[in-house]
Amino acid sequence: MTNLLGLDVGTSGVRGAVFDGAGALLAEHAVACPYATPRAGWAEADPDTWWEAVRAITRQLEQKIPLASIDAIGVTGQAPTAVLVDADARVVRPAILWLDTRAELEALAIDQALGEGIALRIGGNALHAYFLGAKLAWLLAHDAASLERASQVLASHAFIVLRLTGKFTGDYSSASLCAPLYDAGARAWSPAGARAVGIEPRLLPPLFAAHTVVGAVTREASTATGLRRGTPVVAGGGDFAASALGAGVVEEGEACLMLGTAGNLLAPLRDRRFDARLINSHHVGCDRFLTLGGTLSGALQEWFRTAMAQGAAFETLDAEAAATSPGADGLLLLPYLQGERTPIWNVAARGVYFGLDLSHGRGHLYRALLEAIALSFRHCQEIMGEHGAALSEVVAANGGGRSALFRQILCDALGVPLTYVPKGGGTVAGAAILAGLGIGKIAKARDARAWRGEGVRHTPDPRARATYDALFRKRGALYDRVRDLYDA
Repeated sequence: MTNLLGLDVGTSGVRGAVFDGAGALLAEHAVACPYATPRAGWAEADPDTWWEAVRAITRQLEQKIPLASIDAIGVTGQAPTAVLVDADARVVRPAILWLDTRAELEALAIDQALGEGIALRIGGNALHAYFLGAKLAWLLAHDAASLERASQVLASHAFIVLRLTGKFTGDYSSASLCAPLYDAGARAWSPAGARAVGIEPRLLPPLFAAHTVVGAVTREASTATGLRRGTPVVAGGGDFAASALGAGVVEEGEACLMLGTAGNLLAPLRDRRFDARLINSHHVGCDRFLTLGGTLSGALQEWFRTAMAQGAAFETLDAEAAATSPGADGLLLLPYLQGERTPIWNVAARGVYFGLDLSHGRGHLYRALLEAIALSFRHCQEIMGEHGAALSEVVAANGGGRSALFRQILCDALGVPLTYVPKGGGTVAGAAILAGLGIGKIAKARDARAWRGEGVRHTPDPRARATYDALFRKRGALYDRVRDLYDA
């Protein structure tokens, strides 16, 4: 029997799970790792807390399954995240997380240094504070001492791979989010991009396909975690791509909805039909590209629960929202509470409830929030369709999909069938599949579809779809009218 361990470094915690070779979940555990927001627009974390979380997870997994039975390990994680480590693998400074937007000015300066449109041609992505290049340029301007001390800049999952194997590594999926440092055509770091950012190429790790075995659990890591020394470890990749793999989404025409702290609508592409309004990357475990639209999802729901509902259970909020009709009786939300990435790329954007009157209650407010997330995905879907990547099926994974109301809203807004896989999909499953591919226990990425398990299928309601069509147009008009006020 084959046993595979998947680890995922998420935005707010670390998860681990052991699966057998057929995708059956044998054991799982999660540890919360909150990030810090020391200033507006900043998001940082101590990477060593992720490693301590991995150690705690393996101790818990050991109670259900012998760690010696694990045949291979895959690690995935949030991206793009800047983890600076020195030559002795010690953390130099707090990691700058993907949702950190402090580097807006640096992104503009890099774009000017390269020349308009060059970054898109090199790596498939336009310049923005979200991408790693701008984050490193900010460090160069404001914390050059840390860059000087650093030996490598690693992705979140690559930091855990380093702790497990002692190897500095990177992968194509997360490297794609390092604009303008990565050349998507050459699958290599871009010297021109490094010069524009102002960093030394020595900081960038060797790149591998995500399912490549890059090392094995060392004696030190074995002692720290209880994992068997010599257990193969693959390079791993970005959580966004791993989520799609875990849901068995590898072919053009299908898409995965990753509903975690951040939400991503991920669509595989056979070739590089990239649009700068979206985020573009490599898939993991297969020879496909990925185009995706990202927006806050679980983070918005948690904000509402804490700030607007005194910590009420999500089930309670769902019931209140379900008692209202599609369109929330005329209430509309622009959900840009931390700026927005795709497709508007506006770090100054903020949230706006529009149409509020005395008839609206908490259920209307929460339904409008769920609809706002769904319409953000709808916006990205339309851009995908402009390039011939029309969606015919969506698979939803991760925690946000537990809500039947939210799933139906997503289905109606996207206008295509949606299947939720409660026992399959997700980042840790994707990480385990990468481990299986790496040691040859899984033949090809398409075989991951067998890991989905039974799904709950939703079909679009025509009347709700018509309501969301109108709401989508109104949302666009509202954003156009308030956009200039964000900078006022």
